[in-house]
Amino acid sequence: MLVALVVLSGLVWTRVFGSVEDIDTATRCNPPGAPTAPPEVSGQPAQVPVGTMLERNALDSTNPVPPQDVQVRVLNGNGESRQASMVGDELASLGFNKAGADNDAVYVNYDLQCHGQIRFGAAGMSAARTLSLIAPCAQLVRDEREDAGLDLALGADFDDIKTTQEAKQILQQLQNWVPQRDQQDGAHQEVTPPQISEDLLTKARDVHC
Repeated sequence: MLVALVVLSGLVWTRVFGSVEDIDTATRCNPPGAPTAPPEVSGQPAQVPVGTMLERNALDSTNPVPPQDVQVRVLNGNGESRQASMVGDELASLGFNKAGADNDAVYVNYDLQCHGQIRFGAAGMSAARTLSLIAPCAQLVRDEREDAGLDLALGADFDDIKTTQEAKQILQQLQNWVPQRDQQDGAHQEVTPPQISEDLLTKARDVHC
């Protein structure tokens, strides 16, 4: 009986570790290739560095902010016509602040071979945490930008925004808190963010990538 329990325990842990490794692999992106033509010939922007690719759990200890405080530009990194614009519209319908769509200046050959990337700077960590709740398969990438704006670059494996019921619940909690926050700001009182359970945050990103 003891031997059976040990074997069963080993199988359970193997599945857990296998699942973590699988999703890490599925959300990992390739480095960008060198431009195949100069910008003046290709019509693409001059290539910029990709930044630092982070682990999927890099923002797990960062508190999300309301979606209306998150400014997102959607970038075409896969060559799909009009997809970036449509995704931007979908983000706006979820309450995010849409900052337009453009071609990706990092993967200028449209060679982003993954679901996508959420790119942010030091000032945008909380905003990136919020976006990662509804784009859980996108790789987190930190770069040198100074503002809190984000880029969501779409890769070849991107199919749709993956909004779980838990993610919608979190976004709603954050949106509902905004009027209270603004009132507290006006009265110069301490602003207390909503307490969102760790279990809810984990389940919001529990998707198949």
